[in-house]
Amino acid sequence: MTTRTALLIGAAGGILSQVAHGLAEEGHTLVLFDQDEKALDELSRELQQHTKVETVVGDITDIATAEGQLTDIAERHAPSILVNGVGGDTRVIGYAELTTDYFEQSYLENVISTFIAIKACAPRMAEAGYGRIVNFASTGGRTYSHFNNAAYVGAKASVIGMSKQMAYELASTGVCVNVVAHGPIATRRVAEAFEQRDEEAKQRVLSKLPMGRYGTVEEAAGSVLHLCSESAGYSTGSVIDVNGGLYI
Repeated sequence: MTTRTALLIGAAGGILSQVAHGLAEEGHTLVLFDQDEKALDELSRELQQHTKVETVVGDITDIATAEGQLTDIAERHAPSILVNGVGGDTRVIGYAELTTDYFEQSYLENVISTFIAIKACAPRMAEAGYGRIVNFASTGGRTYSHFNNAAYVGAKASVIGMSKQMAYELASTGVCVNVVAHGPIATRRVAEAFEQRDEEAKQRVLSKLPMGRYGTVEEAAGSVLHLCSESAGYSTGSVIDVNGGLYI
């Protein structure tokens, strides 16, 4: 296995921090991008025993600033692995209560942020003849959601469609673009939201999950790590569902 440089957007998140550990253990150099400086520093300290790590503090939804940061990263590091782990929403909001602001914010957080990272990194990957891009969608983006809202579901569906088009455009270059669509995963944020429910509400949630439980972050990270690897070289435009049977 060739060791490479990986750029992780939203690196301090529960799933992506687990991905970072997996990539670090394989020896890849890591560039970690997130707006949570404290969490980034903590993650960096954990990973430095395995590999070289650079942290970049930034808000991916501040497009003008983030584009500059991403361009700088691409010029200095030419990452050949890019994982876009941004976005997420645990708000259950009916369509009647949604406003266009929800849609605009969700599209910005999930779609545009993913696009600007790919646009910064993919040309250099294509020039080098190798690249792995993994975007995060959601089970909601594949169907409907018990746990979110139409703005979030629409944005994650857009991530899938955008990824498929980019996969097609990059297919001849050695750059693979794939999507992991996670179902309910017991990250800290999701677990905390679950614990705030009363016992009856908890049981209602679990009754909607065919496996009767949330997925673990280790289970969520496994498919991401595969798509980051050399062995995923004939997979592009695919959507890997990690949802415990919620969408089949």
